[in-house]
Amino acid sequence: MANGKTSVSIVLAAGAAGGMAEVLWIAAAATVLGADGWAIARAVSTAVVPDLAASGFAPWIGLLIHFLLSIALAAVLVRALHHLHATALFLATLTALATVWAFNFLLLLPLIDPAFVALLPHPVTLISKLLFGVAMATVLARQAASELPVPTSAEKHHA
Repeated sequence: MANGKTSVSIVLAAGAAGGMAEVLWIAAAATVLGADGWAIARAVSTAVVPDLAASGFAPWIGLLIHFLLSIALAAVLVRALHHLHATALFLATLTALATVWAFNFLLLLPLIDPAFVALLPHPVTLISKLLFGVAMATVLARQAASELPVPTSAEKHHA
């Protein structure tokens, strides 16, 4: 990542990792809180396409929308943060995801679908976004580490 080279596969992996971290967290939190996880997935689809409310496919479409948005967000963040090294990458990613959460849950979603915001407590949804950031940054940091040159045996002796 520090060299500025980013492939589509890295963006897909980073977005999918972040999106999956959110799905797993929300599923676990919904179970613990007695909420309906499928209602949350349905709400994602109806927030984007309100006509899907009655569709039996709405939860699945909600998951698809979630992952598409996750990959799009990763694409933006990877482009913006590609020059950062591990610690700065994690901090910047967490800051960016907290900002996305604040925009979504405090400004946008209350206007689009106020019921969506009430499905889970704010701390649960904030943790969800932060876990997205940790998962995405982990993928990016691991990719960057794999791109580092391997020192030769002569370089190891001089270090």
